[in-house]
Amino acid sequence: MFSIALAIAPIFILILVGFGFRQIGFPGNGFWQPAENLAYYILLPALIIGNLAIADLSELPVANIATTIVALGCSSTLVVFAIRPLIRMNGPAFTSVLQGSIRINAYIAFAIAKLLYGAEGIVLCALFVAVLMPVVNVICIGALAYYTRSGTANWYKIPKQIAQNPIIVACAIGWALNYLPISTPEIVIQLLKILAQAALPLALLCVGSGLVLSLGKDRYLALTLACLLKLAIMPVIAALIMIFIGLSGLTFVIVMLFAACPASPASYILARQLGGDESLMAGILTAETLLSALAIPIVLSWVAESPFAIH
Repeated sequence: MFSIALAIAPIFILILVGFGFRQIGFPGNGFWQPAENLAYYILLPALIIGNLAIADLSELPVANIATTIVALGCSSTLVVFAIRPLIRMNGPAFTSVLQGSIRINAYIAFAIAKLLYGAEGIVLCALFVAVLMPVVNVICIGALAYYTRSGTANWYKIPKQIAQNPIIVACAIGWALNYLPISTPEIVIQLLKILAQAALPLALLCVGSGLVLSLGKDRYLALTLACLLKLAIMPVIAALIMIFIGLSGLTFVIVMLFAACPASPASYILARQLGGDESLMAGILTAETLLSALAIPIVLSWVAESPFAIH
């Protein structure tokens, strides 16, 4: 565990550096939103396209992986709804717990996968995100419409939002380039590699800039519940599903990594736009991000010692 924690420590240090920069106002409050847009719309897609375009996808168990990911998203959602009657919590707060329990911070997942597992890890991350993101978006938007003051969901917009998502688009482009009968020009691959080098450092700094350390004591139950569901229960569910389906090797490792990652910063934006509890959501994101520095090494250490990580 210590060796894995040490290996991924630079990732969480960079997140803390981003938090520190934001606290001292460097390089200015107007910097962070454009920086996140650059990472999300340009740099991270370049990382995905560049790795997918040249990867060997012939032996990738796509059907089994997709089944695992959909089952994980749906099972985790059912667990959250199952405990809803047992806790006293208003609708908007519940939607924040739900989002905090099933959404994934792709920046952290990609950063760790690249650091520990290289290009093959990036390819598997891209597949995970491409499958899970549409499922989770439908679940979260529906829950926010039902449990909050927004009342209705713009269901007709969901397919358009998914189709325009830069990560989904990047996955589609990368897969298309991979299967074309001609090789992607080397100059394009090199350009993508240059852009990709800036993707994760900038994205992680932006994650840190969004951390919020203040939260009312009456929110601790909801925050604790979300952290337990996301960082403890979801990895257990993921392991059981993969053992049942028969996945192993690096695929098993990457799915477990995603399961142990904190929720996505997009959760806060969705909560703010659709009437959720945005302050609770910000607190959940902060707590999960900090706690994942412990949860991820524990999960990956268990995986490394289990028979399922062996090809």
